[in-house]
Amino acid sequence: MKIAVLGASGGCGRQLVEQAARRGHTVTAVARTTSKLEVPPGVKVDRGDLTSAEFLRGVVKGQDAVVSALGLRMPGLAPWHRPEDGTFLSRSTAALLEAMKAEGTRRVLAISAGGVGDSAALVPGFFRWMIKLTALKTAYAQLADMERQLFESGLDVCVPRPTGLTDGPLTNKAVTTRALVGRATISRADVAAWMLDQLDRPSFAERAPIITVTGAA
Repeated sequence: MKIAVLGASGGCGRQLVEQAARRGHTVTAVARTTSKLEVPPGVKVDRGDLTSAEFLRGVVKGQDAVVSALGLRMPGLAPWHRPEDGTFLSRSTAALLEAMKAEGTRRVLAISAGGVGDSAALVPGFFRWMIKLTALKTAYAQLADMERQLFESGLDVCVPRPTGLTDGPLTNKAVTTRALVGRATISRADVAAWMLDQLDRPSFAERAPIITVTGAA
């Protein structure tokens, strides 16, 4: 399968690239021009403006699926912190959808987060407080807009919402859940494995599942 991985330089993005390559997929790792990026042998690298539909048309042309691990670069969680580009996700999502529709690429998975949209009621109260009162409010507003654009696109879309991310090992124990108890976490390796598993399906079973390894009720 031909897969383009956006945000390939980040924690989840690196896992997606490495695991997809190990599975035998033809992988294009896509990152901003300023990002540091190392990829396995045989992986193609594309760098450019991820808010440019023209650049992204070249990326998605001929791909079977696009997998996005794009996010906002945040200096910290203090209320006064601001991302480098507070509208990046909104603009990059719009550009990606324009490019995919122009090139006829239909399948896209994009990482969101537990607590976005209607999953807010499922996360602990202290975390809802953090989203509301810290710099996370900017990131979560952007994730919500990303989800909205994807859901309205008419494409085959899956937007997994992982719980607390860790750098732990791959366990292959990721599950979807509609209720959480205790400390819910999932490694970036397990997020990537779960997403790649979905590409083996003819269509996505759920559009916005919460995924976790620990804490599923």
